Amino acid sequence: MAKISVQHVSKTYKGGEVQALKDVSFECEDGKFFCLLGPAGAGKTTTIKLIAGIEAIDKGQIFMDEQDITDLLPKDRDVAVAFETYALYPQRTVRENLAFPLRAPMRKGGMSEQQIQQRVVEIAKLLGIEELLERLPRQLSGGQRQRVALGRALVRKPKAYLLDEPIAHLDAKLRHRMRGELRRIQLELGITTIYTTPDQLEALSLADYMAVLNNGVIEQVGTPAEIYNHPINLFVARFVGDPPMNTLQAKLDGSDLVLFGLAKLPVSAELKTRLANALAGDGVVVGVRPKDLDIVTPDSSEALFKGEVKNVQVLGETSIITVVINAHELRAKLNTQMAPGRGERVGLKFTLDDCHFFDAHTEQRLF
Repeated sequence: MAKISVQHVSKTYKGGEVQALKDVSFECEDGKFFCLLGPAGAGKTTTIKLIAGIEAIDKGQIFMDEQDITDLLPKDRDVAVAFETYALYPQRTVRENLAFPLRAPMRKGGMSEQQIQQRVVEIAKLLGIEELLERLPRQLSGGQRQRVALGRALVRKPKAYLLDEPIAHLDAKLRHRMRGELRRIQLELGITTIYTTPDQLEALSLADYMAVLNNGVIEQVGTPAEIYNHPINLFVARFVGDPPMNTLQAKLDGSDLVLFGLAKLPVSAELKTRLANALAGDGVVVGVRPKDLDIVTPDSSEALFKGEVKNVQVLGETSIITVVINAHELRAKLNTQMAPGRGERVGLKFTLDDCHFFDAHTEQRLF
């Protein structure tokens, strides 16, 4: 096990034309599960390749515990890597692919052949691929190949696992099960794990700590609860959460916040002063999670907005309601039994306690 520290790392491609990572820094503590969350093209895979030593960094350093591993060869880093792109040996069976990391020259003599086979079968059963052990990769589906690629990383007990979207191609039911299994394995073995995903629900459910990556820049690092409850800027606020946070353009007008130019939300003198002191200009963006929006009747005195239900997405016990107010859309998440029907007129309410405040110009959280 090891602590991994990435310090001020930058990486460019195409002779400097494409900036993949820009001064990226974060730490994964010994034995923790750390998620790199970001959209496609954010730099997640590049980060994994640099830590693994598959590619060289342009600037910065990478440490494993107190050792600078920036210039070490991949074989000397004692990390196990699984990529979304499988990278299986086509001429070897599933059994041979899984056993290969345990038979590598630098680990020769570490395990007996019987122990290797026991470990291979153990991992194959865990991943539900024991009946595939004698097949070649070309005889497998995409999801099966991804499980083999993941198994090839898990079969070892290295200092760290580097897992790059390792279950992205699995179906939803299996992906949900594999998330639980991956977390269980990591907790039992206590192996430091860095895991990349574009799925914020996956990151929130798996991580001890996480970093939100966007266009090669770390936007925020923290626990899942910290990032969900206190997003540092509008990008994080909109990216983390399902459905995304509602964001409403607002302005201070006397003792009121005017939302979308349509509704007035009274503010205390203290909050008015805090907003005025924190703002770069006069524009505020108010963020409200869909779970904090309540549906009321359109004639209710509590209704801040009145609109028509455009869509109802039923998710079992809960439903997501999309309400159109003039040209704006707001989403509410509520119990399915209380959900209005499509086309119905409703009112929406929330309180200041439910709000997050961002500067409209800098897009940074105010407080």
